[in-house]
Amino acid sequence: MNIPNLAGIIARDPQLGEALKAISAAMDTVALQTNANPQGQPPKPPQVSSLVVTASDGIFHGQITDNNPVARGITYHLEASSTPNFNQPILLASGPSRDKAGIALGNQKLYFRAFSQYPTGDPSAPVYHGGSPQNPVAVAGGGTLAGPPVLTSKGSGTAPSSGTQGGAGFGFVQQRQSGGPPALL
Repeated sequence: MNIPNLAGIIARDPQLGEALKAISAAMDTVALQTNANPQGQPPKPPQVSSLVVTASDGIFHGQITDNNPVARGITYHLEASSTPNFNQPILLASGPSRDKAGIALGNQKLYFRAFSQYPTGDPSAPVYHGGSPQNPVAVAGGGTLAGPPVLTSKGSGTAPSSGTQGGAGFGFVQQRQSGGPPALL
């Protein structure tokens, strides 16, 4: 944490200056350990490297590759959608694991994308299975069971509960107000 005019403060009052340096060092340690930024928005992680999704007998397995340097606390999110434009995607949070296996969604064609996020900041840009955002590739579940219908998303984190904002993970704002728009802090 940057303390403006610290040298001047130390020159006038060495004990106060040392106390401020200790507080600053403690704030920096907490920020590092929580992937936070005490003076503003923390940086979002870089886009994950790739996403591959396979399926058989209605069971899907998503595997995220992330070759970026990351910090402890990184969380991975996988989203599924019945439409290629990811209108109201369903979030399949993966936690710290880059594998999300055993997702029983039946024999339906679904599109997938993945992103990473620290709990205190914005999500990375998503990466799409089999292609670009303009041309993702659907994965067929296979098997004889139709699977459950993909329900209308209720969103995730602090994103609006209408579910129309995909790619949010923990959310884009610190706090969502009940029944209203998100509050910017």
